[in-house]
Amino acid sequence: MSNQLSSFRRFPSAFAIVAASALAFTGLIAATSPAYAQTGSNDYRCSGLAEQAYVASNGVEGTKQANAKRFVATGKKLCEAGNERAAAKQFRAALKLAGVAEVETDAKMASR
Repeated sequence: MSNQLSSFRRFPSAFAIVAASALAFTGLIAATSPAYAQTGSNDYRCSGLAEQAYVASNGVEGTKQANAKRFVATGKKLCEAGNERAAAKQFRAALKLAGVAEVETDAKMASR
């Protein structure tokens, strides 16, 4: 019986070690996860290009407008997810559909 009692006494310390490890791992994940999905990025593709595509999509009529707005909405969701490159493709597709050329700026060159 003393053998069972001694293993029972070791259980709380083993449990504490496992719990502390899980807590540390959870803290590490929580600290690093938001790094890729920052909202409010100053990237040209998710600010200037998005605004150009939004304005251009409002300037066309019919099914072209619906398709262009869908490209813009998809691009905004990609920006929220932190995928600026894919978002830029969506915004440029909306501009092309609307028949509007992208306005070249210095900020655009810096973001490439």
